[in-house]
Amino acid sequence: MVQPQMAGTAGQTFLTSPAVQQILAHLCEGDCHAFGDILEWCEARGDCCFAVVCPECNMHFVIDDDEMDELRAWTVQNGNLLVCGIRLDGD
Repeated sequence: MVQPQMAGTAGQTFLTSPAVQQILAHLCEGDCHAFGDILEWCEARGDCCFAVVCPECNMHFVIDDDEMDELRAWTVQNGNLLVCGIRLDGD
């Protein structure tokens, strides 16, 4: 089992999964430096998946509900300060 890692800035840390770490590294530390767009699709039984799409290079990452929750929480806490993360509802 892969263990989650700590991510954060300015003394604020979050426990994040490897998938979220990869998304944040791409959107916040890479050349693209952007807010990713979210695509969501759900099966009839209620299972949902999400794709985070980089608007600069079109790279995409597929994540589950828990990882999306982590990414939302990180963006709320750090997104405006670092000008990266994901586009939240209403942005």
